[in-house]
Amino acid sequence: MKTDFYTKLVLTIIALCLTILTLQNIEIIPKAYAAGPNNTMIPSKNYAQVPLNADGSIDVNIKSINTSDELDVNIDEVGGSSVYRSIPVKNE
Repeated sequence: MKTDFYTKLVLTIIALCLTILTLQNIEIIPKAYAAGPNNTMIPSKNYAQVPLNADGSIDVNIKSINTSDELDVNIDEVGGSSVYRSIPVKNE
């Protein structure tokens, strides 16, 4: 009886090891490899540096807009959601 239990135990361990080795080679979930940092930034004539305020905002100076004219504003998204109807606007 002991030999039968011992044989079943050894065969079970061998089967588990073979199953683990097979699952490792199948790669059901693909491995992700990270690339090194890309430090080859090429300067372009189309870009410029913009100074940021301490809170991360950008100062904008709007010139040559007549306030008596109607300013056309088209809003497509607010907070990542599409806008299909009018939104309330508070005038200050």
